[in-house]
Amino acid sequence: MALYDAFISYSHAKDRPIAAALQSVIQRLGKPWYRRRALHVFRDDTSLSATPTLWPSIEQALGHSRFLIVLASPEAAASPWVSKEISWWLDNKSAETMLLAVTEGELAWDNAAGDFVWRAGTPLPPVLTGRFASEPKWVDLRTYREGANARDARFIEAGADFAAAIHGLPKDDLLSQEVRQQKKTLRLVSSAVVLLLFLAGLAGWQAKVAIDNERVAIDQRNIAEQQRQLAQEQRDRAERTLAAATKTANTLVVDLAREFRDRAGMPRDLVRRILDRAHALQRQLAESGETAPELRHSEAIALGDLMDVYLTLGDTKAALEAGQRSRMIMEQLVTADPGNTEWQRDLSFGHTRVGDALAATGRRAEALAEYRQGLIILEKLAAADPDRMQRQRDLSISYMRIGDVLIAAGQREEALAEYRKSLAIREKLVTVSPGNTLWHRELAVNYTKVGDVLLAAGRLDDALAEYRRSLAIRQKLAASDPGNTQWQRDLSLSHDNIGDVLRTAKLWGEALAEFRASFAIAAKLAAADPGNTGWQRDLSISHNRIGDLLLQSDRRQEALAEYHSGLAIVEKLTAADSNNTEWQADLVTTLYRISIVSETAQARTALHRAIATIDALAKIGALTAAQKNWPQLFRELLAKLPPETAGAQ
Repeated sequence: MALYDAFISYSHAKDRPIAAALQSVIQRLGKPWYRRRALHVFRDDTSLSATPTLWPSIEQALGHSRFLIVLASPEAAASPWVSKEISWWLDNKSAETMLLAVTEGELAWDNAAGDFVWRAGTPLPPVLTGRFASEPKWVDLRTYREGANARDARFIEAGADFAAAIHGLPKDDLLSQEVRQQKKTLRLVSSAVVLLLFLAGLAGWQAKVAIDNERVAIDQRNIAEQQRQLAQEQRDRAERTLAAATKTANTLVVDLAREFRDRAGMPRDLVRRILDRAHALQRQLAESGETAPELRHSEAIALGDLMDVYLTLGDTKAALEAGQRSRMIMEQLVTADPGNTEWQRDLSFGHTRVGDALAATGRRAEALAEYRQGLIILEKLAAADPDRMQRQRDLSISYMRIGDVLIAAGQREEALAEYRKSLAIREKLVTVSPGNTLWHRELAVNYTKVGDVLLAAGRLDDALAEYRRSLAIRQKLAASDPGNTQWQRDLSLSHDNIGDVLRTAKLWGEALAEFRASFAIAAKLAAADPGNTGWQRDLSISHNRIGDLLLQSDRRQEALAEYHSGLAIVEKLTAADSNNTEWQADLVTTLYRISIVSETAQARTALHRAIATIDALAKIGALTAAQKNWPQLFRELLAKLPPETAGAQ
């Protein structure tokens, strides 16, 4: 019996990321919700444990695989390991069970010769010369070599070619089955919640029966021993049932929370209903008396994940309740076992999560108190184990959160001190681990936050120095992986930050150059994924930034053109989702910009549109504190325009 459905052979030099993404797609397509994966794919990075005899382990894995997937590239063609794996397959299995994908290079078939065209740069190992009776189907993955994303729809469709062949299904049937599985998952989740509610009721009933029987045993001493044994058996059964149900409920909440957090496009009301039912089940089981520390810990972790999703949904009340219960459980666990440092760390995260929920409701003083409680724990853990880098990173994140709350409260100098504490740790972290790109990105964010405070304080030279440090890191990251869109966006933001300082210093030309550099990146990202509304909004804001600077330089017509370009984007966004109040506010500010550089008639039209949008926002209570004066302000602007001339339309 085959242990693996497929074995991926590839060059580690260049194709490790795309191999990992392809493995994820193949294993996931057609997966029922209750299974970890639909297919089992061997890839040495994930499937091979440390062993002194590498080739025998690989040979064993090849022998237990049904298909061989070869990622063809010039590096794979030159790899002795790839050649060795293919040779073994051809000697022991069949070329008919070999699937090809090209990640780089040109692959061509010579019908006359009945073989691939072999020349310098052919991305296949020479061992495949003359081994195919006819041209095999191969999948072109060259587009994804620099940035494969296992959730990208086009990449998933490419991966479906392999998954369909391995399943023995037509590709369209497999993709249709994947859609059906997603719909079925929602139905099964609801059914699972109902089933678990039944199990909870059964467990509670069994526990009650056990307790009643135990009391009878005490009163009726003539049959005490027999009754005691029967009651104990029932109690043990009830506790096992309750423990299993509790563990299942906690796992269900974690899985649902993480699934809905990472999956875009799910109906918000449906997500909320499912999570509420799962949470209610978890609460009911927890209150039934299950006190095993491991189960209580899993409940606290599940509540923390649940809180994150509630914050994403905008339900700060439910988020705060979940966060407070998670923190309470961890406090009880740490009190019972104060030597468990991992539980102490989770307790610090519990304080942080409650702080996040409080900050989201504007209760900054209470949020700050929670953050400081978490910090006290993390400082002790870091001091006890100073060489453990993750402890130091936890500490830097805590300082950063405290700084964020202080900034929101207007305590600029205090926030700067916290940011600098975080910065000192992060500078050491990247020195210890220079290859850790996440830590480098976090260091760039830290430099930016310090720069923001300095800019707000009017210390332009100091702010510019911090922004340039952040820019240098982001330039290196973006250059190392051009397909990483987040790093590209980070780079765009750095150019904006520097442009803001230069504009404040009235260095118009230099500021414009920075804004245009940011715009070039934003335009490229928006063009690559027109459906990404965040990138489209970034592009509209970039148009407005450039327009503002051109207006300051008295280049009014150029500024107006930029504003109209930004307006066209915002109009598309608001047309697609009229309930997004943030985009509606963007529409208002863009129309205002147009009104101040347009002729009277056009200015009047722009202000009328802005006022209509403002009134709609006010009607649903969507104006923020900073926008409360908009209705009066824009009507005053309209009143100041010269009167319409007779006959004007």
